[in-house]
Amino acid sequence: MLTQNEWLDTLEIGPECDERFVDCDKTPQLSLLKSSLSGVSNLKGNYKVARSNPQWHALIYIIDGELDLKTKDGHQTVSKSHLVTLPAHKPFIMELKAKHLDMVWFHLDEDDKWNASINGRPDAEFCEVNQQIYHLLSMIYYESEASLQRPAFEHLDAYIAKSLQVHPTRSQESQRIWQLQQALEQRLHYNWTVDAMSNIANYSPPHLHRLFQQNFGKSPLQYLIHLRMERAKYLLTQSNWSIEQIGEQVGYSDVFNFSKRFKKSVSLAPGQYRKKFAN
Repeated sequence: MLTQNEWLDTLEIGPECDERFVDCDKTPQLSLLKSSLSGVSNLKGNYKVARSNPQWHALIYIIDGELDLKTKDGHQTVSKSHLVTLPAHKPFIMELKAKHLDMVWFHLDEDDKWNASINGRPDAEFCEVNQQIYHLLSMIYYESEASLQRPAFEHLDAYIAKSLQVHPTRSQESQRIWQLQQALEQRLHYNWTVDAMSNIANYSPPHLHRLFQQNFGKSPLQYLIHLRMERAKYLLTQSNWSIEQIGEQVGYSDVFNFSKRFKKSVSLAPGQYRKKFAN
């Protein structure tokens, strides 16, 4: 372990790295979070940041890829769907070791708003709201109208607070299943196979089948159909999209196959369901 004098301030960011900064000068709403600086980072190649005595708390939400992290508590590799918490005055070294890293980060003031919930946390822990935080901060970065930024910041504040709440620790198995659920919901239009799902969860197809039966009472493909039909029901009642467009959004290029599957699952044809339940 490094001694106090060996934690050197370092900032190495290669030309392939893309960072979009959100600061108080350009975005005054950031002060609602008691944050001096935040950003969305898509990193490749050379990236290394170290601080011997940071004057701010840091929260880092890993969206994809892996981060190599060293603190006085140890050395670890942090993967997607995890939150890294770095309290003020605690030295750290973080470095990109994988092919890429996508993350969202915040520098937070030493303030009563954050001190109690940040100090004493583990360096890294599983987090379920990384994607929401990523999308909100990205939207804020591209939205120049202050009146439209404020609601997004309020949601962002709530999600950050949620990420810092004490939650029961998920097992590695539970984390993998949750990550697979997220992948399915984000790409319902994709031609999923059990092998593709197994690759994401890093389980054999038979073991994945057993886990889905235990957790959802369905096979992986049955659960996928369930997600697709739930999304289809929402789109039928909350959008003006055609039935053909909705079918394509949930993975059915043939509107006849979509209508047949929907009626089998819901006991109503898509048009009948829309007529009965649309607002």
